[in-house]
Amino acid sequence: MLVLVALVVVLGAGGTVHTLMRGGGVSDTATVVRPPSGATGDVPEGYLGDWEARTDGADGTGTRRLTLTQGRVGDRVLALVADGVDYHCAFAAELARKPGADGTLRLTAATVTSGAPLSSCAPGAPTVLTLLPDGRLERAGSTGTESLTYTRSPA
Repeated sequence: MLVLVALVVVLGAGGTVHTLMRGGGVSDTATVVRPPSGATGDVPEGYLGDWEARTDGADGTGTRRLTLTQGRVGDRVLALVADGVDYHCAFAAELARKPGADGTLRLTAATVTSGAPLSSCAPGAPTVLTLLPDGRLERAGSTGTESLTYTRSPA
């Protein structure tokens, strides 16, 4: 398991270095690409939109803002922005497969799309999204070890 995590980190860092070496840059904002209104896909309607969560860490309180857009398996459907006292990171993830019978969504490992400082941002593990009975959204690691609960952002 640790070898897999290390491989993901190395590949993510290598991609970032490659992009920077080729003259590409890393911005400090997340780009949310919204499909045209009425677009069809595999993401159930209840998941779509903007969600927010707060975290309490050793370095203070942080926020997580995620946006879920419509798409099919393999499409980028999640944009996530993580802000803390001394960091700002943006991530993206793709829909890994169609929703299961239980209605959960499985996403690929999150890739870093921007960061300040970039060294404070690391790719994430694959995650599972679940709509809770009270209308909140739970985002958990695919092994079920770590989770964070989000509330829908005001429109």
